[in-house]
Amino acid sequence: MPTRNSAETARLQVRYLGSGPVIWSGGRQNFGLQDADEGLHPGVPFDGGETFDLMLTVRTGSGGGPVLSGPFAHGPPGGRFLYLSWRNDTGAYARRLKLSLAGIDRDLLDAAAERGEPLCALVDDRAPKATRTGVNVGGNHPVLWALPEG
Repeated sequence: MPTRNSAETARLQVRYLGSGPVIWSGGRQNFGLQDADEGLHPGVPFDGGETFDLMLTVRTGSGGGPVLSGPFAHGPPGGRFLYLSWRNDTGAYARRLKLSLAGIDRDLLDAAAERGEPLCALVDDRAPKATRTGVNVGGNHPVLWALPEG
């Protein structure tokens, strides 16, 4: 078990099912897991979506719970999240989905480390929406972090 000053890593996998925003002028190169420098990192395509694999650093927070950090973790220590992002050909964001990391607790991290497997989340986005004014609906997208089945 790491001490408060030491760090460990956590492997995560995000499986995205969908075809992107309703209104979007970009292509595959304009979609990915967003890093802190606003770079988009592509996933590995599969029929119906893409899979994103990443590593985050785990430290013990002031309340004793895990705090995940690294180039893909956004937000304050108590409210970290990942972004799946789409850009238009102009470079402006067409849509961003916020995937909370709040469901990842110490027990889940320990179980993943013991099994040597990543924590996985499924992002089912097969029914994207846009407003009447032509703005894609993004924002918080519910995810459940779990160990892979099997």
